[in-house]
Amino acid sequence: MRAILKVFAYAKDYKNKLYLAVVLATTAVLIGIIPYYLVYKIIIGFIDGLPLTINYFFLMAGLILLCLLGKSFLYLKALAASHEAAFDTLMGMRGKIADKMIKMPLGAITEKSSGQFKNLFVDVIEDMEIILAHMIPEGISNLVVPLAVITYLFVLDWRMALLSLGTIPIGIIVFSLLMRGFNDKLARQIQSSNEMNSNIVEYINGMEVIKIFNQTASSFKKYTESVENYKEFTLAWYQDSWNYFCAFFVIVPATILFVLPFGALFYVQGTLALSTYILSMLLALGLGMPLTKITEFGTKFQMVTEKSKSIEDLLTQAELVESRQKARPHNHDISFNRVTFAYQEKDVLENISFEVKENTVTAFVGASGSGKSTIAKLLVRFWDVKSGTIKIGNVNIRDISFEDLMNYISYVSQDIFLFNTSIMENIRLGKPEASEQEVIRVAKLAQCHDFIMETEKGYATFAGNSGDKLSGGQRQRISLARALLKDAPIIILDEATAFADPENEDKIQEALNGLLRGKTLIVIAHRLSTIVGADQIILMDRGTIAARGTHEQLLSKSELYHGMWQAHLAAMDWDIAVKGEER
Repeated sequence: MRAILKVFAYAKDYKNKLYLAVVLATTAVLIGIIPYYLVYKIIIGFIDGLPLTINYFFLMAGLILLCLLGKSFLYLKALAASHEAAFDTLMGMRGKIADKMIKMPLGAITEKSSGQFKNLFVDVIEDMEIILAHMIPEGISNLVVPLAVITYLFVLDWRMALLSLGTIPIGIIVFSLLMRGFNDKLARQIQSSNEMNSNIVEYINGMEVIKIFNQTASSFKKYTESVENYKEFTLAWYQDSWNYFCAFFVIVPATILFVLPFGALFYVQGTLALSTYILSMLLALGLGMPLTKITEFGTKFQMVTEKSKSIEDLLTQAELVESRQKARPHNHDISFNRVTFAYQEKDVLENISFEVKENTVTAFVGASGSGKSTIAKLLVRFWDVKSGTIKIGNVNIRDISFEDLMNYISYVSQDIFLFNTSIMENIRLGKPEASEQEVIRVAKLAQCHDFIMETEKGYATFAGNSGDKLSGGQRQRISLARALLKDAPIIILDEATAFADPENEDKIQEALNGLLRGKTLIVIAHRLSTIVGADQIILMDRGTIAARGTHEQLLSKSELYHGMWQAHLAAMDWDIAVKGEER
């Protein structure tokens, strides 16, 4: 019941439509009982020897037809109202989950695969439609009407009322056998479904690698095993349940099973009037369909309840706390003071302290996994620190609203993501209200106007899924154009040229020169030659600051940096030698 109430709470803005659906569905079920009563009147007319004319039969047939048509009409209207409310609610639920994800730490999101989120957004939320569009209106109506009919049967003859309920205890026994280990089995099915969805998404995303290495669906073990496991478990569960399931839905609707023989016995014994016996049989027959619907929803309810836990689990996840102070920094100096951070248990950053002055360039270098990118992500509050403080302009970033913080910072990641929409709209994400002229201006500054105009539709060309219609260097330049358009005072470049070829790197560097004038810049670098002119270079080693200073200072005082520089020069010499051989 709690699950129904929670789902119903999501539909509070559309509750009037649900109330209307319940009223219409209840009326439809009540009208569906009337034909049984009309048949009873015809039978009693024969028994009592009343003068029944052909007009009387036409009248009764017409009334029965009207009842059936009215039942169908009201039922369709009820479903229309409940489905309208349901799909509006599902839209709201998806919006609420999307908003929740924005407020969650990025680490909590990356713990789940994209397949799991697909399952949550599409499949699990879609299952909530069963509660809203069917279980609430149909379930309530199919519960209210049988209660009214059974109450009336108790008024007629308590024995017949009890006999009409005689199949329910048997049904409960069968149902308990059907539901043995249900929660455990459903949990395993949900888990196998999540694994299958995750592996399907991974398989599709990795299609290029699969083709290159001449793999097939059958040889991609994770994919085939997860699909096979889901199929085998689901079929085994269904096969184990089918016999009980069929027995249950045969026995429970057979409400006349005990009414017919025992009612006849009471009639022969003279303790039951013939009219009561006939009416009891007809009303018992009318109970069959509503009882079937209730029990059918009972099994679906169990499944939906279990699945809805994943929605509640996500919505109750801890959020990044936003202060009510809404402070605004007076300048764009950046400071980390004794910052420690851990993704799980092990610290990734330990007791980090440094300052970045406004309108200066600070570069972070170090081996992979040393904590460089983590520093950048903490500054934009993808996570909150374990201890210590991060400030902009002497204001703790926790005291700055998310909206203001994002307005202060442009973050260009090495993992460039473009949406499958036009190049124009992908750039315009930096400033949604920007005109086409503004977009084209920054595209020229970012050195991507020329290649955009060479595409089939220019700025109207779609970038493809994750920007797969463009090269890595082209995607990076579009992301820089996006950052230029945003025009934030603080720029974070997280290895923004990591995947660029030399030609594109030169163009990207030229774009950066236009981006950085008058900005506070933080660069996460992997090519040391790109940051030799930085005002400050911070060398990271295993989550701590190993050294800091200018390029010349680090060369003279840090063996680690000196070794990295020599390795970088050797790599550049090798690259030049290879190109010379090619010529």
